[in-house]
Amino acid sequence: MKKTALLLMMFLLVSCSGKGGGGTTAQIPSLMSPSDMSNEAASKNNEGVDHLGMGHYDVSKPLFEAALAAKPNFAEAHFNLAVTLDGLGKHTEATESFKKALEFGKDNPKISGDALLKKHLGM
Repeated sequence: MKKTALLLMMFLLVSCSGKGGGGTTAQIPSLMSPSDMSNEAASKNNEGVDHLGMGHYDVSKPLFEAALAAKPNFAEAHFNLAVTLDGLGKHTEATESFKKALEFGKDNPKISGDALLKKHLGM
């Protein structure tokens, strides 16, 4: 009986955590590269978005950094790096990346209207 109760408790904990079947997780905001962009920066950004969506912050961070090394004014990559840094608990660095995302992408409503960006920038 104790073994059954223990298994039931483990199942419930896994289900509630969002890591097992039936659980839900919040969607992580991310931005793919613009459709008219096809180069190394776009490729690295899109690969990073794939990993970011799975919560692989440690994998996505160097991909966004590589995208920015190839194209320093890449607003979507700055935004995605900021989200990644926030996920890693590096809030000061995230705020700086959100500032750059807004600087280069102020006309993109997906950037300028994002709740996490607004929170970091006190908007």
